Amino acid sequence: MKIRVEFDFSWYWPRIKAAVYRNPWIFLFLSFLFATHMIQIAFPSDGSMIFDEAHYVPASLETLQGVAANAEHPPLPKIIGAIGIALFGNNWFGWRFPQVLMQIAALYIFYLIGRRFLGDPWALGATMLLGLDTVFFIHGGALLIDMPAFLFGFLGFELYFRKHYWMSATSMGLAFLSREMSLFYFLVLAVYHLGANWSWKAPKTMKPALKLGIKYTLLTLLVFGSTLWAYDLAYKPAMSTSVTNYVNANIVLGPNGTAVTTIYTTFQSTSKDIIWNPIKHLEFIYRYHGPEGMNFINMTYAPYLYAWNWILPVDPFNSPTYYRVDVTVSQGPITMHYVPIWYQAQANLALWYAIWPAIIGLAWAFIQKRKNLTALFLAVGIAANFSPWLLLSLLVRRIGFNYYMIYTLPFIALAVAFTWRELPDKYGKAILALNVLAALAFFLYFFPIHPMP
Repeated sequence: MKIRVEFDFSWYWPRIKAAVYRNPWIFLFLSFLFATHMIQIAFPSDGSMIFDEAHYVPASLETLQGVAANAEHPPLPKIIGAIGIALFGNNWFGWRFPQVLMQIAALYIFYLIGRRFLGDPWALGATMLLGLDTVFFIHGGALLIDMPAFLFGFLGFELYFRKHYWMSATSMGLAFLSREMSLFYFLVLAVYHLGANWSWKAPKTMKPALKLGIKYTLLTLLVFGSTLWAYDLAYKPAMSTSVTNYVNANIVLGPNGTAVTTIYTTFQSTSKDIIWNPIKHLEFIYRYHGPEGMNFINMTYAPYLYAWNWILPVDPFNSPTYYRVDVTVSQGPITMHYVPIWYQAQANLALWYAIWPAIIGLAWAFIQKRKNLTALFLAVGIAANFSPWLLLSLLVRRIGFNYYMIYTLPFIALAVAFTWRELPDKYGKAILALNVLAALAFFLYFFPIHPMP
């Protein structure tokens, strides 16, 4: 079977030029970020891995070979990782380059969302704040599992705002297939949809919006469930594996019928509880991450283990290190060596601490009843993506890292730009510029290409 694909570049080129001419600054910034990624992804380039690449590189390789791996997370990031390795090779470039492309695309879509709500230069400033965050940057330059969720989540937002609802629901379903935290983005969109169509005076007018919301939700779940089901049927991941040892005793008899010796033979029987449908897969994900699963309660205290310290000046430069992982294969089991390198989950304080002026600006907007829908979208975005980590910090200390904050950062970036926009024009633009310059200073200082001393 042959498949022929035609690409009419002459149709796209005028539109690309128009987009660049409309605002060349966003393309200059994304080009800068792409160039810095091209430096970053080659470090390390000796076959060693960054942080959780130790899990996801092998998982992507196994996916490429038709073997299920890392079933505690949705499968799409490993599928994309497998495609990258198939296209570019099993090396640092094949692992990380697709992540770079997804981050650049996600940031451009994020800019379009910001321009819709805020206009320029505020959308540009918000995009620069997000792109210059060290943690967000690292997760777009390593084979980790977050960038597909950002790409499809942002795309779901933008398509919804363009009223391409069924394409938006499809994209949101793919976001679900990428990362569990995409559920929070879906919640943000659901609240925005209700807020945009709510009417106390004429509740009957909400019926079309409610019908649309139900159809949207069903299509999102259908895309997610059907693709996950197809993956489960094809790859047959195991929910659990049990090994049973059997011992047979063979008694050897002599000529007179007496026992001479006994020969013992041992063999093993392996049985697997196969995940064959999305319900069982979701149950496995919940069990893995739930109360019976991972537990970091015995970890040595560090301030970043508590979510509130991510936005409070409590030892802000005490940040977890993304280790370089060297793999040694000998006649025995695989050995992994964790070597510190200058990849640190250092919060870009110019963005993370900007949550405070952002909250003040959103509260003022609600009080003044100005731009309520924009303020609703941003406030729910911050609350829905940050509150779960606060709750986990209160209930049980099980947040081993601070990088979960990256799902809140897009809304903080938009909200702080929204706040500066509400100031008198000359002051707002000056403060936004200073905010971006401070973020750039943090980014350059913690740029991850230096060996740890």
